[in-house]
Amino acid sequence: MPDDSHFVLEPEQLAAASETKLPRRVLGRWVLTLLLLLRIYVLIAVPLVAYAFIRALHTGQP
Repeated sequence: MPDDSHFVLEPEQLAAASETKLPRRVLGRWVLTLLLLLRIYVLIAVPLVAYAFIRALHTGQP
């Protein structure tokens, strides 16, 4: 369902509603583990992609 609050609320009401802080969600152990694995994957993948890109620039391969 799309958020139609900007059509219904006046500008001052919309500004007040968008400044309302939401509480942090408590994540389970499984989700935290998946997020940690995602961080590790990114930390490994980014240098590999950068290395492959730089090597391709130097060798002239497509």
